[in-house]
Amino acid sequence: MIEAAVTPADAQQFRILIKSVGTARPSASAAVAKGLGLPASTVIARLYRAPAVLVDGIDEPVAERMAGFLGEIGYEAEVQGMSEPAPVPAPLNDVAVYIEDARQFQQVVEKLASFLGVAEPDASRLILAPPGVVLGSVSDATVNAFSEHMGAGVSILSSQPGKACYDLFVSAEKGMVQSRILADMASASLEFCGDDGLMAVNVNHSSAQDLWRRHQASGLLRVVNQDFLRFDLVLCEAGEACEPVQRQVEILERLAGVPSKLVTEVLNSAPITLLESVPSADVSAHMEEFAEAGIKVRADLITFQVLGLEVLEISDIPRLKKVLEDLELLQPGEPLPRAPFMLPGVMPELQARVTRAALEDCGARIALVEVS
Repeated sequence: MIEAAVTPADAQQFRILIKSVGTARPSASAAVAKGLGLPASTVIARLYRAPAVLVDGIDEPVAERMAGFLGEIGYEAEVQGMSEPAPVPAPLNDVAVYIEDARQFQQVVEKLASFLGVAEPDASRLILAPPGVVLGSVSDATVNAFSEHMGAGVSILSSQPGKACYDLFVSAEKGMVQSRILADMASASLEFCGDDGLMAVNVNHSSAQDLWRRHQASGLLRVVNQDFLRFDLVLCEAGEACEPVQRQVEILERLAGVPSKLVTEVLNSAPITLLESVPSADVSAHMEEFAEAGIKVRADLITFQVLGLEVLEISDIPRLKKVLEDLELLQPGEPLPRAPFMLPGVMPELQARVTRAALEDCGARIALVEVS
């Protein structure tokens, strides 16, 4: 084997390494792509998969000027000699967000729109569409930059799609298309776990993607990364404690924030939700802790839950009417029914909580109602 000699010209060649998108906005990528004479899609992929080589084979003065420009617009970049090893491609993640404080919804939408470089209505739709996936195929460095940008008030989950397990949901719409989906699932040796809605769990990435490619056009199949599912942990019954009562007090206070003086009342109020919106990865550990204390809980999937809103009390009718009209939950000029009454339609869980918060800020008392 004959190795090529390194010439002086080769030794003077450099590359620009993008270490992170930092604080740069997506609109900046267009300027970078134009300056490099590369397609915007190529540049965006390199930027958001950092650490990655943005461009190589350039002279040092050009590389230094370019790195300086990138730093000025918010990217974290450095100049490397071509003799240095290029970075190994980083594992890629999908990213989902969940708003824990419904009253922070608008601020979170504004921040997401800023990071993605999209209009706020588009950012809102991404957040409200379960399970709230807002970024795809980005590196850990980008996930970290995104987390810093979003700040408090939002829960961020990232997952490497190739390593994840998936749940398959099939529409209850009977017919030939549904039959084909179920037949293909059976051919893939998937174990069915129900006959309506959630049909299979713990499906590997390859099998899930194969089924999705075949049936995505039907609109009947939903493939969901388990890492993005969220659950409420609900007290089923008090049961007989396997541990001293003090253990139950400690668990309920630490995990569910229940004051010690209210533990007895809570245990006698089953069914009652102890923990809300628990990420899938944390469910088993929490359930084990409750079980060890003799507290029986169940995990209710809320990611695709739909809820109705019941108006229980009204303190400011004109103000509430205005908000309901703005939310298109009441026709202009239409009188409000006498409380209590149900608002029309149902909503995904997160949208229902955001709407409830807006109505409560008008002085109304609102209840979320589960819809079967």
